[in-house]
Amino acid sequence: MKEERGTLMSRFMEKPMSGDDIERISFEIIDREAPAHQLSSDEWQVARRMIHTTGDFTIIDDVRFSPQAVSSAIEALKNGKPIYTDTNMIRAGISLARLTAINPAYNPDTIHCHIADQDIAAEAKQSGLPRSLLSVRKAAPLLEGAIILFGNAPVGLMELNRMIIEEGLKPALVVAAPVGFVHVTESKEETMGLGIPYIALRGRRGGSAIAVSILHALASLAAKKVESKTAKAIPRQANQAVILMGHGSRVPGADSGMEQVACSIRERLQGVMVETCSMSMLGPRFGEVFEKCVSRGADKVIVIPYFLHFGAHMQEDIPAILLEKALQFPNVNLIMGNHLGFDEKLTDLVIKRIGESEGLEDIRAKYIN
Repeated sequence: MKEERGTLMSRFMEKPMSGDDIERISFEIIDREAPAHQLSSDEWQVARRMIHTTGDFTIIDDVRFSPQAVSSAIEALKNGKPIYTDTNMIRAGISLARLTAINPAYNPDTIHCHIADQDIAAEAKQSGLPRSLLSVRKAAPLLEGAIILFGNAPVGLMELNRMIIEEGLKPALVVAAPVGFVHVTESKEETMGLGIPYIALRGRRGGSAIAVSILHALASLAAKKVESKTAKAIPRQANQAVILMGHGSRVPGADSGMEQVACSIRERLQGVMVETCSMSMLGPRFGEVFEKCVSRGADKVIVIPYFLHFGAHMQEDIPAILLEKALQFPNVNLIMGNHLGFDEKLTDLVIKRIGESEGLEDIRAKYIN
């Protein structure tokens, strides 16, 4: 009689893993299976994320770094320099949470792409030139000291190279990873000969996902540099976990902002487990998240209530939820941290939101047909 093994998902649910667990294990596999290479520690962090994105170890053979590429990019990110991309796919794929963990000044308007602009489309139709070339020309005023990502458009990269050669443009970093067959290899080789900071993927390979992976790896490295300066102000131990506790909602994705904050904290507090939970019945519930952290070795858990106001939840409900688990796990140090409350940075955020509201349509136009 044939053995009933169930679906892959049913077996997965017997020993479920979070997305963070899967990513962590993936990097462990990459580190274990990677062939010998001559990349520096920081360069390897970039290359391994490219491998994680593509599943292709041969990237090690073709990725190239100029001597100051990583350090120049980190400095630009710390200073909030503009980012230019050759496609909106790259622009959409960049994690704003990763950038704001380095410099809070980053926002959607600091990531630029002109490829779909109406004036660029009109000019391309009239001139017969590629939009990627015209987009780079339009972006020229913001490219000095910027991080520039090419994952698709070799002609755009060629125009950038011309601006560097003829106009003396000095970007902080050029990611030269366009994909294709026409002008692709030559444009990358030209970039690598200009004496500017670059990360390039030689040959015909490239693409939006690779360009994004490079920037995310650089952002992780920059976040570590920022975090190392403030690490002494945040006492940590090897078996420490942090849980952000929100209210919860029936609306899918309502807690995505809190998840982004948790992601940024993970990047800055390397080695600390950071999870999120909900007070509501919808989950994930505090109890299951707490026990998951304990099962992974946490003997100190700090719960940060993701609340602005010191109301009944803060005064009654959350202490009761935590106390129940504290009594069940006497060997685990369970701490209820302060709620978000007031901070001068919150004032800056509200002012930012006010500015973003300029030009938005009236509420009646948005919700009443």
